[in-house]
Amino acid sequence: MPDVDVVIPTHNTAELTARCVDSVLTSELRESSTHCIVVDNASTDGTAELLAARPGVTLLRNEKNAGFGHACNRGVRAGSGELVLLLNSDVVAARSAVTALVAFLEQDGRFVAVGGRLVDPGTQTVQRGFTLRAYPRLSTQVALIVGMERLWPGNPVSRRQLMLDFDYERSQAVDAQPAGACLMCRRVDFEAVGGFDERFFYWFEDVDLVRRLSRRGAIGYVHDAVFEHIGAATFRQWGRPDLVEVRYRSLLRYFAKHHPIAEAVALRALVAVLAAARAAVLWPVDRPLSRAYARVVSFSLRGAA
Repeated sequence: MPDVDVVIPTHNTAELTARCVDSVLTSELRESSTHCIVVDNASTDGTAELLAARPGVTLLRNEKNAGFGHACNRGVRAGSGELVLLLNSDVVAARSAVTALVAFLEQDGRFVAVGGRLVDPGTQTVQRGFTLRAYPRLSTQVALIVGMERLWPGNPVSRRQLMLDFDYERSQAVDAQPAGACLMCRRVDFEAVGGFDERFFYWFEDVDLVRRLSRRGAIGYVHDAVFEHIGAATFRQWGRPDLVEVRYRSLLRYFAKHHPIAEAVALRALVAVLAAARAAVLWPVDRPLSRAYARVVSFSLRGAA
């Protein structure tokens, strides 16, 4: 079996990170070929202290929270395994999960990256709408921004984006993006595309990476690689203004990078109009959130996300 570097970025999720690490260290591959690398993004909750003396773990500490992509890149550079598994700190791997991902890549050289089956904790319920998503299109992002996905969850545009009708009981090639919460790829391909684009702080960095990897080969989904996923463990620590600003910056950056200029400009215009309306409505009741939307208007109009 090839060596696997498991890279786990974390920020203020000490206990969850410890659970994630334990699940990796007790996996079927552990004894022979798994190397666990934790990259701590300047946590203040004792994450680094909890993991510093843990056998089998390489701990890297960042002086500031430089984002998910930066942490992953640093972790990958610290290893040398043929395969790289990126895991969110709020993920717990089933004992055979890592083995299943490795076996899928080993049996078919066409694949450059694969994602596992993300399930709700304590269940086998697949996290539909998150485990796999179609690559962003202008129509799907408009539906999300104007609230169609929330008001009419079953609308056909959002349904295709969230892949609600996908057959999660079968391993297969996908023209879609496995969640960055659980993504295995070949080191040679990760390095060939330059790893994560660190201009993305959070959000869309995994979509951008997988889209670039897909130009080098097939992307796969492995149904029997089961990982429990809590979800949003890091983002729960954020205030709503930060979430709004970071998400829209990343969205506009992604469209500027991967979509025709006309689509990128149209999306910036729509985001600016809606953000301006929300800033005005929120001003009397929530000044910090209103200011966040005002900043969204500013960088949308400037075309500088």
